[in-house]
Formats: sequence, structure tokens, C-alpha cells
Amino acid sequence: MKWLLYYLTVVLLLSCNSNNKGKPNKSTNSLAGTWKYVADRLLDNHNNVIKEDTAVDGLLIYTPGGKMAVQFIWKKGRTSIMNDSIMRHDGFSTGLGLGANTWNLEQSHKLIDTYDAYYGDYVANPETNIVTHVVSGGLRPVKTGTVYKRIFEVKGDSLFLQNVDTMERWGVVCIRISTN
Repeated sequence: MKWLLYYLTVVLLLSCNSNNKGKPNKSTNSLAGTWKYVADRLLDNHNNVIKEDTAVDGLLIYTPGGKMAVQFIWKKGRTSIMNDSIMRHDGFSTGLGLGANTWNLEQSHKLIDTYDAYYGDYVANPETNIVTHVVSGGLRPVKTGTVYKRIFEVKGDSLFLQNVDTMERWGVVCIRISTN
């Protein structure tokens, strides 16, 4: 009887463990939480900062269960073209949906190129320090299914993300504003 109880306990523990394979959890996932963007960086081949833009804003959210969402904006150059009729500058919307706006094609491109947002699943590998995002949807529907890999480093309440592609040397800095 004792051996049966021991056997069932081992089987139960192993089955619980295997159900969580590859899924982040709060106790082992240093990324879980909400992060605020504070800087966008251009890096050289030795990861030294060449240029840093702190006129950025946005949130990056990692749930303990493997879901993520991000939206960010580069604020420089946007204020001069934010004359739209979707919001009448009085806090009242003209309606749901796209609405009407007064942006010309160049202004529209500038607004879209300075903002991004997507959501999906993620897996963080603490051994390689690589987090993988799989896009489920976002601002650019053509990116659905895209896989982004980022090198990550958490130092206290700071998160440093960097592109793994050595041809594109950039990184971002975020600070933790909450844990999930």
C-alpha cells in the first residue's frame, strides 16, 4: 500500500511538471510584469550605445502564463502633425472607427512609422537570455505569425532588450512599473 501511495505521488508530480513545460511562471520568470519604455538605442558591433532616444513612451506587458502585449511610440516629430478630427482637441471623439482626419499621405506615414503595437505569446529562456515573441495580431496585420527574438537582461527593475540580428544593432530600455 505504501509503494502505491509513493508511486501515485511521483506520477502526480511528474504530470504537473510536464503540463507546464515551456510555459513561464511567476516564480521563475523575471520578465513577468508591466514595463515602461524609457529609451530606444542604436548600438555598435560591441553593443556600445551610439545614439539614444529618450523621447519614447509605451508599455510592454508579460503575463506569467506566456502572453505578451506591447505598444510604443517615438514622440519626436509627432506633435507638429497631430491636427486630426478623430479627436476634436476637446476630449470628445467624433465616433467609433477610423473617423475622418486631415492627415495627408506623408503625415499618415509619419504617424504610423512612429507607433507600433502587437500582442501574442512569448517564451523566455533564462539559459540563453532570449525571449521569443510570436505575433497573434497588431497594428500591422501582415506581421501576424511573425517571430521576434530578443536578447534580454533584467537588472533590478530595469529591462534591456536587444535584437538578436547582428545586422540590425538596436536595443530598448524599460523600467518595471508593476508585477502581474
